[in-house]
Amino acid sequence: MADIEVLLVEDSQTDALVIRAHLRSSHLFHVTHVCDLDSALRALDHRGTDVVILDLNLPDSLGLDTFTSIRKKNKDIPVVILSGHEDEQLAVSAVAAGAQDYVPKAMVGQPLLVRALRYAIERQARLLAERRNMQMESDMNIARRIQQRMLPSMPPTIRGFDIGATCEPTSECGGDFFDFIPIDRRRWDVVVADVSSHGFAPALIMVGARRILRSCAQMNKEVGQILTIANRAVAEDTQGEHFVTAFYGRLDSVRSTLEYAAAAHPVWIISDSGEVIALQSGGYPLGLIPEAGYSTLETVQLSPGDILVLPTDGSYEAISEQGDLFGKTSLLRIILQNRHRSAADICDALLAEIIKFCKPGAPQDDVTLVVIKVHPSEPSESAA
Repeated sequence: MADIEVLLVEDSQTDALVIRAHLRSSHLFHVTHVCDLDSALRALDHRGTDVVILDLNLPDSLGLDTFTSIRKKNKDIPVVILSGHEDEQLAVSAVAAGAQDYVPKAMVGQPLLVRALRYAIERQARLLAERRNMQMESDMNIARRIQQRMLPSMPPTIRGFDIGATCEPTSECGGDFFDFIPIDRRRWDVVVADVSSHGFAPALIMVGARRILRSCAQMNKEVGQILTIANRAVAEDTQGEHFVTAFYGRLDSVRSTLEYAAAAHPVWIISDSGEVIALQSGGYPLGLIPEAGYSTLETVQLSPGDILVLPTDGSYEAISEQGDLFGKTSLLRIILQNRHRSAADICDALLAEIIKFCKPGAPQDDVTLVVIKVHPSEPSESAA
């Protein structure tokens, strides 16, 4: 069954008959024949053409102008040039200008023409795929830059706390994000979240989730209410195809407390003495169960020297070239080893260890980490 649509543009009826007969015998091609450029351009408007066989010298067009006109009409259709003895150099020039191949007219009755057509289609398909991949990569780079601009350029300065944060994206768009949202003079909301998968969809979900969380915070909602509202919004937007793990905390710089809610997102506190305390990781990820509700899990009294460790799973699920898992134990060990350094230095140290662990490869997931150190007690404003 013929499944390749060929547009033959040839003013010689004799040559056209030979070509059509030869292609028909292969049972691969359906040939539409026209005798001039104008008819060819109109045929390209109305037919699903897979490949064009083109004589450059036609009654209404001569030389490279003929190929250029076809190319302008549809640059994605492969073109094979027919050449005579006296215009072979012209055919070579057409190939240099973008035609896929050329075949001497003396050889159109041989297998060479069939091979040339099939190879032309295959080469053009590869070129189009490469072009699409390049465009997709460009779009991904733009989206990734936009994502990075949405993250805080630097952590806020909050009295009583030293804050560090890092987000090392993979080569694709991801769904990791962190945020610091001012509530009033003494309270700040801290968010770390991870949208499942990679690509444009998680990036869009990340943008929407960030906006919802910020809007709810500005309405002075309780932290559990904020996650409940975000859960319904994510479920509505994703229809169960994606989910978001999230930690949402509210720091009080006067009382030195952390009030928090979570959606399947682990967070730890490392005390000044080195004790590791896992906070409650909460219920289902956002977006899985539309009717799920979230509440404030607890209010933690923070002590001088405490370190809040807020990672996404890319920080502890990194895989080495040998297939080993970096793991939560390694993550906490590195933070313990560096706990007397600044929060920013702790983030840098952990990121360096993860990158080293994955070499010669690279982390396959975004690596995001927020570290909050509680400063020693100092005189502060009234809690009233």
